[in-house]
Amino acid sequence: MGLNNFSFHPSKPLFGLDIGHSSLKVMQLDKTGGKKPKVIGYGVSNYYPENVIVKGVIVNYEVLGQIMHELLSSRLNGNINTRQVACTIPTSHTFSRPMTLPPIKKDEIDEAVKLEAEQYIPIPLESLYIDYDISHQDSAGIELLMVAAPKNIVDSCVRFLQLSGFEPVALEPTMNATARLFSIADLSHTEASVLIDFGSVAIDIAVFDQSMFVNSTLSGGSDTLTNLIAKKLGVTPAEAYDAKNAYGIGPSQKMKEIAEAAHPILDPLVREVRKTMRYYDERAAERHRKITQIITTGGGATMPGLNEYLTQQLGVPTRRLDPWRNIDFGDLRPPSGLDSSTYITVAGEAILNPAEIFS
Repeated sequence: MGLNNFSFHPSKPLFGLDIGHSSLKVMQLDKTGGKKPKVIGYGVSNYYPENVIVKGVIVNYEVLGQIMHELLSSRLNGNINTRQVACTIPTSHTFSRPMTLPPIKKDEIDEAVKLEAEQYIPIPLESLYIDYDISHQDSAGIELLMVAAPKNIVDSCVRFLQLSGFEPVALEPTMNATARLFSIADLSHTEASVLIDFGSVAIDIAVFDQSMFVNSTLSGGSDTLTNLIAKKLGVTPAEAYDAKNAYGIGPSQKMKEIAEAAHPILDPLVREVRKTMRYYDERAAERHRKITQIITTGGGATMPGLNEYLTQQLGVPTRRLDPWRNIDFGDLRPPSGLDSSTYITVAGEAILNPAEIFS
């Protein structure tokens, strides 16, 4: 979602900001030289209290502002040298729906999108910001993805950024930012893919076919899984976290117990992915391709055995999104191991092309 009410200088750089469930992530990329985008600066904040953000709405600007200041002043690797920022909003609090329209004019598209939103979204239109992305248009018609976000969430993000002295230039769902990394992650653009973002408190699922086609969200994520493992093994959450990342559901002496603990998360995930794939197959026009791969990302995607399990259950090759080989960290120390997964979304936001903002 471009912010048309704000000035944007395409000649100036921007940085990406991911406002997560419990922490902030920032990253700035230099996309002007060489073949690989180069990281200028990146970092992650300390965790913030649960009452700072409630249902996606920032409610404590002072505390979040202090955390942002600390991140930029003492927890940054490299440097952020711009005030222009592209920011994420949680996919779990947005609404999206693919639409197929006959050949019509721009103002008629706007009206058709609003009518669809009114029928589909259980929130009054006056409480939403609505945008859409046209994925295909020819003499036969128009295919687009409608995206809507509650105004209170968007407005709280904009206010936070302005109070922090930044110039907001774009806001978009986290899943859209992550999908942007397909362009630099050695992933085929001719294949339709399921993208699974295994977050801390929710799992976002989408079909990406050159652009986002449809997405959905499941409650419960890697933090929930950690707690389930802790209860099953009779250990502390910290010990369960270590066991999850060391053993997961891959072959090990703890495989059976951890796999049993994971069923309340993994079973609904498999069902929702199947449902999403059927939805895509039933509504995809002839030009769309068959889903040939599943890509996982997010903190929960690092769990050993997860990709193998999904491949077996869904019959589609599954692998983790790994864009880092095509991003240059220069003299900066790259994030290592499990930490690298936390920067996927913000990297997708940082690589935003100014042309996308005006499209």
